Amino acid sequence: MNIKWYLYVNALSSLGSRMNLIACSALIFTFEHSAYWMTAFFVARQLGGMLFSPLAGILADRMDRRRTMIASDMGAGLAILAIAFYPTPYVLIAAAFLNGMLYTLFHISFQASLPQIFGSEQLVQVNGLTVRLESLVGIIGFMLGGWLTDHYGYTIVIILDAASFLFSAWILTRLRWEEKGTLATFSDVDIRGKAASGLRVTLRYLRETPVLLTISLLAFLVSFSTSAYNYGLPFLADKLRGSDATLHGLMWTAMSVGGLIGSYVAAHLRVKLMNGMLVAYAVFSVGIVGAFAANHAVSVLLLLIFAGLFSGAAQVYESTLLQQAQNELRGKVMGVQGLLSRSGYFAGFLMAPFLAGAFTLLGMLVFAQLMFVAGLIGFGLYLVFFSKK
Repeated sequence: MNIKWYLYVNALSSLGSRMNLIACSALIFTFEHSAYWMTAFFVARQLGGMLFSPLAGILADRMDRRRTMIASDMGAGLAILAIAFYPTPYVLIAAAFLNGMLYTLFHISFQASLPQIFGSEQLVQVNGLTVRLESLVGIIGFMLGGWLTDHYGYTIVIILDAASFLFSAWILTRLRWEEKGTLATFSDVDIRGKAASGLRVTLRYLRETPVLLTISLLAFLVSFSTSAYNYGLPFLADKLRGSDATLHGLMWTAMSVGGLIGSYVAAHLRVKLMNGMLVAYAVFSVGIVGAFAANHAVSVLLLLIFAGLFSGAAQVYESTLLQQAQNELRGKVMGVQGLLSRSGYFAGFLMAPFLAGAFTLLGMLVFAQLMFVAGLIGFGLYLVFFSKK
């Protein structure tokens, strides 16, 4: 089987996740105290990933990465299937926690494998294709998930989501690939042998690699910013059209359309990766605030396309930079980055309801984006200062 199927398998897993987000949001709105359960749902996903990220990084470096992805997909499929049979708040939250853990393991194993499979010279193009595929399934998944939920109910969507993960695991059992050598490192730090497995060595490696350190620390603010609009979009759709799952799905579809375009453009532009990432994230932040400030569905969707364009470009640059880590430590570096990323989601989803209650939905969004932009400026100045030393 052609090795590029590896990228399509990742996209297939994402398809079910997009549909599931819409279906679970609709299910949560049927619960009493839906705002409370919406917060618990998002927090449980991030808490599972946050607690498991360091271990996931170690497993991705020590075990066969293909097998860890197979196990992740199978576990996720079964956990999601449980929601269809027992659609209660506690089963939903438990499944969200477990899937947060398993998604983290899959994502780290997947990202850590790409440089070894395709080689360093193709990383920008491969990451561009990966983001385009995820954007494409986002377009299909969010729109289809909203339509199916409105017309046939959340149960069928949840079952299809579980089936996509189980099918993805089956495809992975039929794939084999050969490693293509290691990437050059940013520093001469000795990370061979027994010491390479230690968190202490990983942290020292990050301190000596300012680009990777910046991306890892910035992950917290990226996730904090993302959690604000993740939490807010269902309520924005509800405000505009009253519990319209189709509109909620279209909002995510709009961002995916932008991501599809942005990832293609980013893969063909000749810019410094770090500069491209920082600028793209800054413009994205402005676009997402504009979307929440708009009062009409069409304006919201157009601004979400604009925001998604720059989000897609930033993801291509970020993934490519992160994959520059030495192969022996790549999983652990991504584990540290994943821990900070999930911590940002965790903090964001905990704070979002209180900020929305205190400042309105738009005020919550503005607060999160101001923190994000301040972090982008600070880390940009840090890299400029470090390069002059």
